Amino acid sequence: MVGGPIDFWNAWAVQSLVLTSLTLQVALVLLAGIRRRGTSWRTFRFMLWLAYQLADATAIYALGHLSFDGATPREHRLVAFWAPFLLLHLGGPDNITAYSLEDNMLWLRHLLNLGLQVLGASYVLYKHYIGTQDMLLVAAILMFVVGVVKYGERTWALRCGNMDIIRGSLKKKPPPRCDLLYLEYELPQGGCKGSVDEEEFLMRHAHSLFQFCKHAIVESSEDRDKNNPEIKVLEHLTHEQLYVVMELELSLLYDILYTKAGVVHTSFGYCVCIASPAATAVALLFFQFSGKDGNSRVDVAITYILLGGALLLEIRSLLSALGSSWTLPFLCATRWNFLKHAFLCRGRWDRLRRWIVSLHRLIKVMRVSGCLRPARRWSGTVGQYNMLHLCSRPSKRNSPLPGRFAMMLGDSRSGGTGSITHRPPGFQST
Repeated sequence: MVGGPIDFWNAWAVQSLVLTSLTLQVALVLLAGIRRRGTSWRTFRFMLWLAYQLADATAIYALGHLSFDGATPREHRLVAFWAPFLLLHLGGPDNITAYSLEDNMLWLRHLLNLGLQVLGASYVLYKHYIGTQDMLLVAAILMFVVGVVKYGERTWALRCGNMDIIRGSLKKKPPPRCDLLYLEYELPQGGCKGSVDEEEFLMRHAHSLFQFCKHAIVESSEDRDKNNPEIKVLEHLTHEQLYVVMELELSLLYDILYTKAGVVHTSFGYCVCIASPAATAVALLFFQFSGKDGNSRVDVAITYILLGGALLLEIRSLLSALGSSWTLPFLCATRWNFLKHAFLCRGRWDRLRRWIVSLHRLIKVMRVSGCLRPARRWSGTVGQYNMLHLCSRPSKRNSPLPGRFAMMLGDSRSGGTGSITHRPPGFQST
């Protein structure tokens, strides 16, 4: 009985770690949006924080476990094929790269980890597949390339979210902005009451003005041309619409600081979005037709789960990137005229975007949401502790755990009386 759990861990440690790593990736994909849309779901926010902290540690530990001699017995040789998937998991989903601004400041540390983990995965593949020439080796190479690229993409996204890097990029020549042909159409009337056309109108102009927002966030001065058509559009907006544009600017800033938007919506990023699911699908086919004799059925099933999960996550990333509002600035600035003509001039992207926005609104209506605020908008709250709410509570019993902790600190500072004993000069009690 004493040796049971230890024997189980020695035999199935890698399998458990790899499945846990995939589960954490799915959790990050599903929970990352709550940071943008609201701050009241404390349980989900804790789950997101925990998944973010455990995701990298689990993948790194599993990759290190694979590097040890004897970690993969003869009947579990297939587990070496899982090393590239751990690199893919270290790359993380597109909708969350950093949990705080300090993560972006540590992008060089992630770059060092990238080099070390790539070397570790290379060693695992070399140790188990040297001298072999079969379909499984080709599948492993494909997934290794995808994993390295996705991990590097995340590291570069952390660098792009660094305030110093943003400040330095503003000193360069600004990127081409959207042609007015794609920006100026009749302004919808009736105020911001949820119109899809009006939301898209304000969203597009928020993108066109985002360069000024970045100057403001890094406290950089810029000579603004008052005759700039993009700025003059603001003169025709109502106060309510101006507030909406401000909310959208904050949402775009969130994308740059905490997601892969700054990397995905580039020529290289879109190529990766298209190539990753294609390479994963090819690897799945190679594995399907490879010889599986001598491999554990459990290991084969886990491999199918990893390949299927990776394919679904990569397809999701591709569809999310194509339907994102960030695609319009990319198409406007791209030098590939055939893309601009095919998607903008013919209105294909505009139809795709309208369909996606309508689908999002339909989902929110089906959920019977009390607030139809689009997901792009600022949630209207800031995730900080409300001191006024703490002070207005009638008793300690009604206070949440952080409130009781804050009151304990106040009691210790005031000599344990539980009340404020030091009053400012001139204060008179009644």
